[in-house]
Amino acid sequence: MKKVVIALGVIILVIVVGVVIFAATFDVNRYRGTIQSELQKRLGRQVTLGEMNLKLFPPRFRVQNVMISEDPNFQSQKPFVQAQELDVAVKLMPLLHKQVEVDSLTLLRPSVELIKNAQGVWNFASMGANPQTPGQTPPAQPQPGAPGKQPPTPSQPQPQQPSSPQQQFSLGKLSITDGQVALTDHQAKRPRSVYDHIDVTLTNFEPNHPFDLDAAAHLPGPGNQEVRLQGTGGPLVQGQPAATPFHGTLNLKQVAIAGLAKFLNSPALVNTDGILSGQTKISSDAGKMSANGSMNVQNARIHGLDLGYPVALDYNVSDDVPQDLLTVHNATVKLGATPLVVNGTVNSKPTPAQVNLNVKASNVSIAEAARLASAYGVAFAPGTTVTGTVNMDVQARGAADKPALNGTVNGSSIQMTGKEVPQPVQIPAINLALTPAEVRSNNFNVTSAGTTVNTQFTMRQYTSPNPVIDATLKAPNAQLPALLSMAKAYGVTSLDKITGAGTLNLDMHAVGPVKSLNQNELMRAVNGNLNLNFNNVKYSGADLTHELGAIAGFLGKGVPSGSKGVTDILKMTGNILVKNGVAQTNNLQALLDIGTIAITGTADLASQVLNMRANAVLGKDFSQKIGGAANVGGYLQTALANNQGEMVIPVIISGTFQNPKFQPDMQQVAQMKLKGLVPSLTNPAGGGVSGILGGLLGQKGGTQAQPAKPGQPAPAQSGEPAAQNPTQDAVQQVIGLFGKKKQQQQPAPPKK
Repeated sequence: MKKVVIALGVIILVIVVGVVIFAATFDVNRYRGTIQSELQKRLGRQVTLGEMNLKLFPPRFRVQNVMISEDPNFQSQKPFVQAQELDVAVKLMPLLHKQVEVDSLTLLRPSVELIKNAQGVWNFASMGANPQTPGQTPPAQPQPGAPGKQPPTPSQPQPQQPSSPQQQFSLGKLSITDGQVALTDHQAKRPRSVYDHIDVTLTNFEPNHPFDLDAAAHLPGPGNQEVRLQGTGGPLVQGQPAATPFHGTLNLKQVAIAGLAKFLNSPALVNTDGILSGQTKISSDAGKMSANGSMNVQNARIHGLDLGYPVALDYNVSDDVPQDLLTVHNATVKLGATPLVVNGTVNSKPTPAQVNLNVKASNVSIAEAARLASAYGVAFAPGTTVTGTVNMDVQARGAADKPALNGTVNGSSIQMTGKEVPQPVQIPAINLALTPAEVRSNNFNVTSAGTTVNTQFTMRQYTSPNPVIDATLKAPNAQLPALLSMAKAYGVTSLDKITGAGTLNLDMHAVGPVKSLNQNELMRAVNGNLNLNFNNVKYSGADLTHELGAIAGFLGKGVPSGSKGVTDILKMTGNILVKNGVAQTNNLQALLDIGTIAITGTADLASQVLNMRANAVLGKDFSQKIGGAANVGGYLQTALANNQGEMVIPVIISGTFQNPKFQPDMQQVAQMKLKGLVPSLTNPAGGGVSGILGGLLGQKGGTQAQPAKPGQPAPAQSGEPAAQNPTQDAVQQVIGLFGKKKQQQQPAPPKK
């Protein structure tokens, strides 16, 4: 027994020594031409190999700078495959006889170009076909030690050897590690997209036999971040890879949607994130593919809004790949616990894609759907909680971006609350009838804190680029807090800085074409009347006392130099006419604790731009407190005093609702000084053009401007009778106001 062991040890030692001697004397680079030719013969493409090294355990060649050329029918500037390194596993026994038989290939960090031409043919479809080129002759095979024979170099690729038409590419194993795949689809007119960090293992690939596929993409980020496709395919349909049978499983493990969107170069997933996991079973035969499985999204975030609930999808679909026709046999989308059932077809061949889908929801909560809608800026403001139930049965047909709808949507017991909605907003019931021509609601009521707004709307031509909205809102004696709650619930931001009480008679009609359903577009269609009678209004957009003090120069003279940022309005009255989204007023008045402000001008409800003029009349006590007009520095003496001891500050208001800007109205100051007509506390609008003309014609439009002096009471109104011809004097003054002409002096009577 001891002799047997010694004999085996000697044999092993001899084998090891023999292998070492073989490895030391075997120059693999002398066989580069043979290996290169063998690969060209198997692939049917020109192959270029760089420096080569041999490893025996296991037996394999390591090749640097590998390139496989593109099919000449595809005019590409890049090779089909380019790799930093290639491992070629060979069979051991032929290698000991100094013959090379390739068993498997491993590409390290390769770049692969996949191209589909306009006819739908892929550039890899010709792999292994190896058609014989006329005039092509096989290269001389170098023999070890043959004198005068030099191995081919990478700059001198060997021509393809002729082969029989039956010869096809076969390989025990093909591996791609950390690869990059570029995809160009000329048939679908899609630009080149690049996909990184891909691993692929293909085993038992040979003609007329099935093969195994394991492909994975590892995306950057925490967690698994893995997309993996495993299964069995084949036999390969030559020239029609899409028709090759395949049965397998697609697994997604904790994949970030943002990373997946970047990987797939998908604009549909932009501004969307979450963690996606799930499994899909795939079966494909003769271009017909079916898929069924489930996916779920955790921590879903859309347009910066956290949905706050998981999204799950169970589906059973089939796809006619040549026709680009997807059939949804059954799909259930769960928004939290709310299921929506979808079935129908999606035809992706035309542009845009055409859909024929049916969506049903039976007595389900709309809270999750409303939150999802608010993430897309539809219907409700972000942060608003909506409860209620809905029944829906809608058929969508036509272009995917604007399908025509048929069916009904019925909501009940809807309530909207939230941090920005101090009073709950309720809709007891609403019914929508959908047809291809229009979406029409019933007359429904929106209530909040005892105020009811009767509403009805119709959206016509909603599939066109310019749909037409026709909506009415009516609310007599509506309470301001309730209307503010309703506006905030629907995402109207222009009123965020207003609080208060009082009543408003609302009669609005929005009619006209709109390019979209966003707030600005809808505001452009608004027309109607508003009658205001508010009290105790708080406006947090600006401190009017501070702004007036900055203009008239009395900051620090009984008035703090710092701004509170808030204006307390004791009472506000007036009428507002809205035309095509622009609100206009000529009699808006606000009573402050320091005086009264009369406002005229316009406010654009869509852009929120202000274009207004105001006369601020400060009370006599407050005027005396700050020293009177004569002691006020101001900007070019922007404050005047009337004969009742009240200070008047004409102001121009510009900017927006959110950020108003105030500046002195020098034109108004000049006119008041010129004509001696200044508004009063009881008639703050009296210094306007109507007040000036009224004063010129003998009407009581205002009071005369007086240069107020410290320590002296303001002069009383004159009790002298009017001139002999007041109309003629008024005409002359109007001419002087607009034409600036001086009255000619009458010639003196001749001396007698």
